[in-house]
Amino acid sequence: MRTALVSLIVAAIVIAAACDTTRAVTASDRAALQQHEAQWAQRSFHSYVFDYSETQLSINYNVRITVVNDTVATVIDLNTGQPPTAPRTWPTMDALFNEADFAVLQGGVSLEYDDQLGYITLFSIQNNNPGGQFLVRVSNLHPLS
Repeated sequence: MRTALVSLIVAAIVIAAACDTTRAVTASDRAALQQHEAQWAQRSFHSYVFDYSETQLSINYNVRITVVNDTVATVIDLNTGQPPTAPRTWPTMDALFNEADFAVLQGGVSLEYDDQLGYITLFSIQNNNPGGQFLVRVSNLHPLS
């Protein structure tokens, strides 16, 4: 009986490990985040617009966020052309970097960046997120004149 229980526990651990797709965040990953965050901080503008898509808990958002003086000014749902109906806060790029800074401490994070300005273009949290997978894509970021 005890052998069967031990075998069952070992099998459960092996299965859980095989299903875990998270990978450890390396020192290189942390250095890349710091480098791109510093690159973003060097920009000459603080008002900009970008397209933001987010998937979490089977909920998808696809919006255009306008930031004026480092504060979210407007958000438009790209599917309807109207402000989103769900009340929530929307990130500036600085807020997205803050979330990434916290997430890399937890592990299981994938990040990609824009080469020219350094902003985050892909932010994915895998299995370590209590709310399930979190996926953000940023595109079409450009300064406001």
